[in-house]
Amino acid sequence: MRQLPLLLENRRLLGREDFLVSPCNIEAVEWIDTYPDWYGVNGVVVFGEKSSGKTHISWLFSEKTGAKVYSVDEIKGEMFSDIVPINSSLVIDDIDKVIGDYYLEEILFHIINYALECNTKLFFTTSILFNDAKFEIPDLKTRLLTFPMARIYAPDDDLLKSLIVKQFMDRGIMVSSDVVEFIVKNIDRNASSVKYLVEQADLLSFEEKRNITIPFIKKIIEDM
Repeated sequence: MRQLPLLLENRRLLGREDFLVSPCNIEAVEWIDTYPDWYGVNGVVVFGEKSSGKTHISWLFSEKTGAKVYSVDEIKGEMFSDIVPINSSLVIDDIDKVIGDYYLEEILFHIINYALECNTKLFFTTSILFNDAKFEIPDLKTRLLTFPMARIYAPDDDLLKSLIVKQFMDRGIMVSSDVVEFIVKNIDRNASSVKYLVEQADLLSFEEKRNITIPFIKKIIEDM
């Protein structure tokens, strides 16, 4: 039975689990690779749809830089001066969650301004674009729009195939190219769906002592 090889670059980034680099996420990866040489740039915003891998990217940046990763909930009630390190870097995930909340917008605005004073690089992620968003503090919107944006696009077929093969190989499972092709055509195109599918396939194939075939995978996808 022919096995499908990994199609894309598969490299270890920052000492964490293997991460597949492709044209879909290369913009964000390049900001990580070039840090701290962001000449004239104080912050970067990574944009991607839900389950596109933004949080994974933010942790990869943290691994390289030592930056603490905050969620929006974690900046509530904190003094911005306690959140922002000096001459370092800072990550805040899903900053779009502050939009429409004056209190949270104000905290984020102070964080950005203080980070600029402290020569601290900012790495933000968002699930929405800011251009048409309704901010309570227009100056915050203006400031965010000055940061370059790196987009994470939906996985293309090659990336999705590589991700599927890698997830199975990490569990010591070899699958046929036909199974991989079937998954690509029928699964939601995001890393979370692939991870869940592979976990279920591994568990059920062991419990039911079944080979991983197209009918077997089809049943799992129908139940997802």
